[in-house]
Amino acid sequence: MCLSKTPFSLKRNNYISDSISPTGRQREVAFLRVTYGSEWLEVGVPGEVVVLCPPETKPSLSLAAIIQSALDQPVGGRSLAELAMQADSALIMIACRTRRTGSEVFIPEIVRVLNEGGIADGAITVCTATGTHDNFRAEDAELLAGSDCARRLNFTGHDCRTPEMLAEVGTTTRGNRVRLARRYLDSPLRITTGRVTYHYFAGFSAGRKGVLPGVAALDTILTNHALAVSKEGRQVRLNPHACNGNLATNPVHLDMLEAARMAPPHFTLCTVLNTNDELVSAYGGEMEAAHAAGVAQVRASDRVEIEEPFDWMVVSCGGAHCDVNVIQAIKALLNNYQAVRRGGAIIFVAECPEGSPDWLLEACALRGEGELEAKILKGEVRQAHNPLWIRDAREHAHVIMVTKLAPAAVSALGFHHASSISEAVQMAGVLAGSPRRTAVVPYGNITVVELKE
Repeated sequence: MCLSKTPFSLKRNNYISDSISPTGRQREVAFLRVTYGSEWLEVGVPGEVVVLCPPETKPSLSLAAIIQSALDQPVGGRSLAELAMQADSALIMIACRTRRTGSEVFIPEIVRVLNEGGIADGAITVCTATGTHDNFRAEDAELLAGSDCARRLNFTGHDCRTPEMLAEVGTTTRGNRVRLARRYLDSPLRITTGRVTYHYFAGFSAGRKGVLPGVAALDTILTNHALAVSKEGRQVRLNPHACNGNLATNPVHLDMLEAARMAPPHFTLCTVLNTNDELVSAYGGEMEAAHAAGVAQVRASDRVEIEEPFDWMVVSCGGAHCDVNVIQAIKALLNNYQAVRRGGAIIFVAECPEGSPDWLLEACALRGEGELEAKILKGEVRQAHNPLWIRDAREHAHVIMVTKLAPAAVSALGFHHASSISEAVQMAGVLAGSPRRTAVVPYGNITVVELKE
């Protein structure tokens, strides 16, 4: 009943147990456990079940040793210790509370090196490089940096909507006027950090994303993200080059990279985490070199190609924090929906306790022929790639969402609302028929399942 795809692994004990009848015969149902917020949900799914997970990677060294190696033995550029001795203050850019990067592990190690280089705690600021996403809250400090550093250091968050706090550094060849935070530009030692994962329109996360969108102005970010959409006359479509894993010809990535080169960080730390959000690898040094090293590892482990599409897919974001809101949760769906046959069923498990932005619901609710495209051409749709991606997913397969979102919000997205995962299974059977093969993707936020070309 159950298969795995190398290098992905079948996690039988955690996720699946075969149902055995009193006569010893295997029934045609597999019982699955998938994460939903901070909970586990169990459901029976019919058919041949394939569980697709990245491999069970464990750190080969202590977490402190992994970070120390990345800081002391950079991939290109100078070590953080050398840089610290030439600066009197430092700015550490990190992700916000809606992501896990290993910051609670690496911030204490970075601070130790900075202190040894003569930079006092009071001269160290930790800033959440949030782009347009959630800004920093005081209560986030301990979660992001650990209790000791939360007490000792200064914390703040980037605000992309304050023109007086931004300065222009140039214009990219794609016409993007690049404005970045003055706090970042003025820092004698700029340190960016991030977790490398696949990213559905930027190719991969981390690296240059610490600058754009991290510390960029709203209009700079929106201009960059608009490159994920192609406009030719009255035609509007997703740019096929702005996709998972593509860096070479990806206009979003290339624009980000060009912007970051105008004011690069002095040191970049890129981390790789496992499915339990445990840090397993880290690469430090010059921005592009450190990012390339992280990308090489993730590219080899977190993507799998399949020979034929599945009839059904059960996809979880990986639980909290990855399903905190719709903007974060949809990454799991958009990473994997094309691995299901057209007209198939996707059971999308995403708690979303913090809901969805109104602008996304309003754009996704536009169902008239050419209505969304017309508004995009008029510049009336913010981050148009998201409603276009969501529309593509719901037109490809029946998306049934198990969530805390209100049914009206789910309907606006164009999905079917299910009050429980067992109800979702029943709905999938009605909408798409009984499955011959079902994929289960417990960590859709970091997993990319694609059909072989």
